[in-house]
Amino acid sequence: MNFLKRLSLRSLAERYGLCFKRFPVAMILVIILTCFGIYLNHNGSVGVQMDFFLSFYPATGALLAVALSLLTEDFKSRVKAVITQAVVHLMWFGVSAYLAQFDSFSTPQLIAVSATVAAIGLSIFFICFYHKNQEVPFWNFSIRTIVSLAAAGAIGGILTLGLLLLVESLKMLFGLDIDSVVYMDIWIVCMVLLAPTLFMILIPRCENKYFTDLPKYSGFAKGVMQYLFLPLLGLYLITLYSYAAKILIQWSLPVGGVSYLVSGSMVLMVLLIYFTYPIQHLEGNKLFKHVTRWLPVAMLPLLALMTVAIGRRLSDYGITVSRLYLLVFNIWCYGVCLWLIFTRNKRIWLIPASFALILFLISVGPQSIANITLNKLKGEARNAFTTAGFKQFPLSADQYEAWTNKVDKKTAASIDSKLDYLEDFYRYQGLEDLIGKDVVLGRISQMEDNRSSSSGYEYYSNSIMIQRMDIPAGYAHLEWIETGDCLEHVDDDLMTIILATKNGEKHTFEVSVKSLIALDQERWQRHSPDPLVLQNGESMFVINRYTLSINDKKTVDFVNLEGLLFTK
Repeated sequence: MNFLKRLSLRSLAERYGLCFKRFPVAMILVIILTCFGIYLNHNGSVGVQMDFFLSFYPATGALLAVALSLLTEDFKSRVKAVITQAVVHLMWFGVSAYLAQFDSFSTPQLIAVSATVAAIGLSIFFICFYHKNQEVPFWNFSIRTIVSLAAAGAIGGILTLGLLLLVESLKMLFGLDIDSVVYMDIWIVCMVLLAPTLFMILIPRCENKYFTDLPKYSGFAKGVMQYLFLPLLGLYLITLYSYAAKILIQWSLPVGGVSYLVSGSMVLMVLLIYFTYPIQHLEGNKLFKHVTRWLPVAMLPLLALMTVAIGRRLSDYGITVSRLYLLVFNIWCYGVCLWLIFTRNKRIWLIPASFALILFLISVGPQSIANITLNKLKGEARNAFTTAGFKQFPLSADQYEAWTNKVDKKTAASIDSKLDYLEDFYRYQGLEDLIGKDVVLGRISQMEDNRSSSSGYEYYSNSIMIQRMDIPAGYAHLEWIETGDCLEHVDDDLMTIILATKNGEKHTFEVSVKSLIALDQERWQRHSPDPLVLQNGESMFVINRYTLSINDKKTVDFVNLEGLLFTK
């Protein structure tokens, strides 16, 4: 941080040159991202796929470039360093190009991308410290890098706010006509270009990168740890141990919510051990030495309580993505506590490193939790269908209804709930080989005496299409129609819709309920759907949006319906 103390134009230029030499790829990508952001701000989109690629690759590629530069700058062979960076960047370029072909990500894809970017970001703090006896350099480097990140963000934010207020003052005092795009340009330059550049400038380098002296711990920092973190963690532990005592006395199983309290305690413990690392190795400070020595031991019984709570949720309700992530986190916590116990809080860089590695492994690829959950729940559903004699897939709505009437109510409710979860989480692409688009899920509730139906909803939206509609040839008038202007009647699968115009005219249309269900925009559509057009020979209704409430086959109605009515 000495750079900030003697900040000048000359030192800024020197540091900028050194930064460009140290992180050339990252700097180039940041400049590209800035230029493209300004271009988009002034000229609009160049296409969904190119917009994504030219935003995603420079942003994530710059992050990757920083991590790779930190790793390879200590390589003895410059050729090896260049080849390593080139190969990894080429691979990430290919991944970015592959991701750009999707108009939108499914939830598993979003998890995989987010986990990968998070792992890359975390690697910046530990990627250089894989050798033995580098605990102190790791701590010094990571703390200074965190401070650098905060300082760069704060300076960029203050500069952005200051320039925005200056522009607003010029408009107000001198009556200047300043285009609104200028405001976004200022934000892009300050936060996309200057803040990341300043962060890279402030990252410790040379001898400061592997600084081996334990720093003096300020009285303020020590007070925050002793009078804020320690009491808060103590309250967590007292609450959890009291709850554990209650469970033993009542001989009952823990509720699922206890997992989050244990997780919070674990996070606080790791942060306390990390931030007080210098105090643990300096003379005196017996309080922190004893507390941090025995905290991992105290956490083990609570982790066992968390394991029981997770096991109960899995046993009662089955697997979900979130429960499996929580289970893996629980297992990782065991490993961290045991590692801290047996090493006496040494090699703490392995804590963030192991977290980043495990997060990547369980989020990306065929072995990911998302894929395991999908295959497991689909396998259970397929087995339930085939056991009942339904072996032709995908099942239609009528076949699914017949299956629910054939099996016992608990099986029907369980499988329907699992498929409804998969439908919400994975969208239709995960179920297209198992059930048809016209199957309505989530309406079977498990009851003691009978099988009842709760309301389900199907959604459709095509706002982009409706904004571009012109009056078609053969029609002279158009009118906007909303829910209150229509009546509907359902006879088996056929829905009759009666639309009333402002002058009292009525227009009748017929549409299949199954076709409305299959047009569910949230689940079935990856691209913008084709227009949903109803015609009766005299008029035409182009639907912009609808929400369909479905209780059973004979109770179907629009919660909302809107669109354009064209008349002759």
